Amino acid sequence: MKRDETLMDRAVEATGLSDWGGDDEFRVGLRVLLASLAASDLPPAHRDLLEAGWQRQLETRLKLVDHRNRHPEIAEQRIEGPLVVIGMPRTGTTALVDLLAQDPAARAPLQWEIAHLFPPPEPGTWADDPRIAAMDARLAAEAPNNPIVATGMHIFGARLPDECNAFLSLNFWSPNLSVGALLPGYNEWLRFARPARPYLTHRWMLQHLQAHGPAGRWLLKSPFHCFGLAALLAEYPEAMVVQTHRDPIEQMASNAGLISLIRGFGPGHPGRAATGREQATLWGTGLQRCLADRQDPTLDARVLDLSSRELFGDPLGTMRRVYGHFGLPFTPEAEARAQAWLANPAQHRSSVRFSLSDFGLTEDAVDAAFGPYRARFSDYF
Repeated sequence: MKRDETLMDRAVEATGLSDWGGDDEFRVGLRVLLASLAASDLPPAHRDLLEAGWQRQLETRLKLVDHRNRHPEIAEQRIEGPLVVIGMPRTGTTALVDLLAQDPAARAPLQWEIAHLFPPPEPGTWADDPRIAAMDARLAAEAPNNPIVATGMHIFGARLPDECNAFLSLNFWSPNLSVGALLPGYNEWLRFARPARPYLTHRWMLQHLQAHGPAGRWLLKSPFHCFGLAALLAEYPEAMVVQTHRDPIEQMASNAGLISLIRGFGPGHPGRAATGREQATLWGTGLQRCLADRQDPTLDARVLDLSSRELFGDPLGTMRRVYGHFGLPFTPEAEARAQAWLANPAQHRSSVRFSLSDFGLTEDAVDAAFGPYRARFSDYF
């Protein structure tokens, strides 16, 4: 039996469900993942850990489809005019979304509800669901041993916005699925794969969350949206897109540092250089794809470009510019909450600094991967 069928059978056995949603496209990414894992030299315990995570994605997909089948009204939920933040990792996407989420009119997918899709929360008790406190307690206990939290490179919180990568993982088209290990085959596939409808499960997830939580204008974020900007706008024709920018020569060292910390690659580990090459080629291709989509003047006009320098230098002014550009009302309550957030933000900038040489990269190598992007957006660096 093929490995993907084995993993799918395990998910079916664990859930008692067998309807995958009438779309087998997810199996392509799953097969590539498993082939990449088979070609790796990872120890058995690490392999088992990765496969267990992928099986959970399959189980979530089965549960989501089953829930939609039993509640067909969920498929009638309309997703109108989401505000979507894209841009490479380490360019301020998280900081911007956390700030924009202070607007009471915004509706971001929160970390606790993504982690606890089933059973779905009740709308009446959504704000104080007991799983929120339980998740925050667990995160606090884990924080001292989590290197990306300990170094201030990222922070987790039950009520903080989550990324769309969790949604895309259900289609097995997501960098989240390989963040825990070097899997060159899967990352090479990610660079060039063009699923026919990559945002199908993304829509399913938004409809599910909207049906079981508060209403509001969706506020979404993922750097990986750069790989499918045209597909994103085809799925959500009313979407408003903000792309954040930072010189990849600065950004790439930070991103490779983050991924290396997640993978446990300390100074001198050979995996650091491999991670540097992987991240440069992956995101270099992603931005090339984004640039190609933005050659369409109509699509290009849908995107507001922001410098990470502007964001961190004048966050409230940046928020006003986003709202003004898209014609959104910037209410006194939104401004007051944003100011309070800025006075005591949950997301801090890390003091940890990495250099390209830490990951076997040079400025020339980064420029080769990101040259056209750097040429177009140099004014934002």
